[in-house]
Amino acid sequence: MIDINRIFTDKAGLKEGLSKKGYDVAKIDELEVRLLTRKAWTQGVELLRAQRNAVQSDKSIPVEEKRALRDQITDLEQRLAPLEEEINKLLYDIPNTPDADAPVGKTEADNVVIDEAKQYYKCVCPNPKPHWELAKSLDILDVELASKVSGSMFAFYKGKGARLLRALVSYALALNGEKYQEIIPPHMVSSKTLTFTGHLPKFADEQYKALLDDLWLIPTAEVPLTAGFAQNTYDVSELPKYAMGYSVCFRREAGSAGKDTRGLQRLHEFHKVELVKIVEPSACKAELADLLSDCLCPIQNLKLQYRIVDLCTGDMGDKYGRCYDIEVFSPGVGKWLEVSSVGHFSDYQARRAGIRIKDASGKKGFAYTLNGSGLATPRVWTAIVETYQAADGSVVVPEVLRPFMGCDIIQ
Repeated sequence: MIDINRIFTDKAGLKEGLSKKGYDVAKIDELEVRLLTRKAWTQGVELLRAQRNAVQSDKSIPVEEKRALRDQITDLEQRLAPLEEEINKLLYDIPNTPDADAPVGKTEADNVVIDEAKQYYKCVCPNPKPHWELAKSLDILDVELASKVSGSMFAFYKGKGARLLRALVSYALALNGEKYQEIIPPHMVSSKTLTFTGHLPKFADEQYKALLDDLWLIPTAEVPLTAGFAQNTYDVSELPKYAMGYSVCFRREAGSAGKDTRGLQRLHEFHKVELVKIVEPSACKAELADLLSDCLCPIQNLKLQYRIVDLCTGDMGDKYGRCYDIEVFSPGVGKWLEVSSVGHFSDYQARRAGIRIKDASGKKGFAYTLNGSGLATPRVWTAIVETYQAADGSVVVPEVLRPFMGCDIIQ
């Protein structure tokens, strides 16, 4: 969440930043009114309680007068409860403010391509097949069977297709294992945990929930990894903290109607290696550049055609202060596919999660959090199969994956 003090110390600047994300800044005025009302009522309760305590043992004060004080306190307390709910609803709805140097825009069309691969593996097929056709002929993927078992937007990886997925995960973990602490987190988390990272309450429709428990299937390992640092205070000398989590991810993909969902382009369930950083604010810019490099490294080593997109303020998502997408080109699908979002959230998540830091003088503040997809498997799997397909219908295994695959060709 935002620093609530900015409403009183820098409301104009706050509104300017939020307007770049398309947020209705009139809600800031609504929140300010409620915050001032809460302050007045809270002070009123405290004053009445002091009066009640002062007359409590005074037998000369009529019982009716004491009862009237008690009733006034109860009335204000009862009015404070729904007011607190209104404040929280408004507060949790406010997105993070974007960095001053983030591209200003409203939609995907306003994003800026800042880097594009000049050297990559060239697909040798003049008319490359989409991965769902090629994979069916190789018997390495079956989305029709998955649809019978689970419904649309699921997948059965088979044989060397399953091995390719496992190789991608193993490679990503090995690539980053020296730098990041490897963690296999729980795949279910509480509502409180999802609130820490900004996935609740606003985006509840995009999550899967266990109906009989206060548990949700994780949309990304970012959620449990970040929450693992929650409600702690770290000395700045302990930072940065780097964590890497492999998990299965679950997303309802609400509102995806009309988008191309054939094959592996959009799934409700997928495997991903996630990278998370907890840093001090002054290091954020350098740490973000480093994280982007870490997330790009496997794509470069796989020799896939890629580009880096600097997301504009209106397209980067609520919790981001700055966000880059890494996209790969799939020749069979004929379009760019986003395979990693890399960004920082300033102190937006840390305020929700209570991730605090303390400097050498003892001054406390909030950490900054960052995360990026170390490797999200479905679309990378897609790009590999389509890019490395041969004229005879086989698929050449990228060189860096061969030790994990145990073969050079899928045929």
